Amino acid sequence: MQKTSPLYGKAFDVLKNSNLFGALSDAVLHDMISEGEEGSWKKADIIDSDINTKYLHILLSGKLKISQVDPESGRSIVIFLLGSQDIFDVFSLLDGREHIVQPVVLDHIEFLRIPLERAREWIREHPEFNETFLPYLGKHMRELEEFSESLVFHDTSTRLAKLILRHIHACKESDDEHYPVKLINNLSHESLAEMIGSVRSVVSTQMHKLKEEGAIVSRRGHLAVKNLEKLMKKCELFHH
Repeated sequence: MQKTSPLYGKAFDVLKNSNLFGALSDAVLHDMISEGEEGSWKKADIIDSDINTKYLHILLSGKLKISQVDPESGRSIVIFLLGSQDIFDVFSLLDGREHIVQPVVLDHIEFLRIPLERAREWIREHPEFNETFLPYLGKHMRELEEFSESLVFHDTSTRLAKLILRHIHACKESDDEHYPVKLINNLSHESLAEMIGSVRSVVSTQMHKLKEEGAIVSRRGHLAVKNLEKLMKKCELFHH
């Protein structure tokens, strides 16, 4: 990416303020950005299935849904929801093999694209990157572990409550008493259903119940937690 690009400054700010890349020096970040190719995807763009074996994508804005699809039933389940500061695809980065998933662009995405082999060289050349990269991998592994556990042991109501809690923002909005929810705040009920192994109609019913109980507020394009205690009780995390 050229320094004259309108996206260059944004790319630097995103990397510098990210947990994953923020430990690297400014000089290294500038080198990384300069070596990368800027690009974007529009909502509903079809992404080549083998792209993850060629490039590493650092998301600068937007949301990318990573799904597994049953070819017989057509049902899909979301294994990861990626946003700004995330990378795609961490699995191919590690083993060089194609990761058979269906990436779905949920809104306009801007990204920095790096040849996969060059990204592996960064890991070898910059030990300080490993200090943040390994926790990033651990976070994804824990998400998969929690997801599989929840599918087996929890009902839909609990899985939905846990999903909302996982994306809650630590601080309340300044103008009200609600806890904002990030990343999933404007997703459709169908997408939320894919994230918890359910169907849209069931999620719609459960969202309505959470609103009636006063646990959440949900309007088009806005989801927030109104009563944290009630939502935690749904997850069996709150104890008197």
